Order: sequence, then C-alpha cells, then structure tokens
Amino acid sequence: MMTQVVEITINNVQFAVRHDEDAGVFVSFCPRFNVYSQGETKDEAIEAATDAVCLRLGTAFEHGRFDKVLRQAGLERIGSADSTPSEKDEFVSVRFMDGVEVMERAIRVPLGALLHARRSTECLH
Repeated sequence: MMTQVVEITINNVQFAVRHDEDAGVFVSFCPRFNVYSQGETKDEAIEAATDAVCLRLGTAFEHGRFDKVLRQAGLERIGSADSTPSEKDEFVSVRFMDGVEVMERAIRVPLGALLHARRSTECLH
C-alpha cells in the first residue's frame, strides 16, 4: 500500500469574529461546521477556527464519518455536471448580531489516504 495525501477545498466558508471585552480576546465562529475558537487578534481567531474545522474534518475522515459531517454542514455529493451548484448557492442563512464581522474564505483540508496498488488491467473505467 502507498500513502497519499488528498486535499479537498471547500470554498466560500463563512466565519464571524467579534471582540469579547470580558475575556480580552477575539472569538471566531464557523456556522457551517459549528466550530468556535479564539485568538488575540482577528486574524489569529479566524486562523484558529480554520484549523479547528480542518481538525474536525480530518478526524471525521479517520473515523469513517467524513460524509456524515459534510452532510450535516449542508454539503452534498455532485451527481453530474448538470447538478453543479453555482458559487452563490448557500445552504443556510445566518444572521449575526451587530458588532460581528463576517468574512468568507476557502478551507484546504489535507487528508491522508491509503491506496492499494493495482495493476493496469484491474483499473475500473
């Protein structure tokens, strides 16, 4: 067997960040994956939430729950070229309270996978 790293990219993932006066930190939230994190700056808080999403997806992949986590996030498998969603498609609308900055970013998730070597005659077409 050969180990390969497969990377998926999920575009237009929304993150929100606000400053928590009591704790003195910026709190970030990713509603699609229901992940919270924090940092000393806005950028650190968003980066920490991005890392938390990647960790959640990587762990789900390792435990065979990857499809379930993606479905819970409102993502689904594309069946054909006719069902390709537009970049503006959104599965949920989230309203944030005043003082919350909202931004979108792409998340790149590296996933380790074991591939079985096949002879070319065993390849499925």
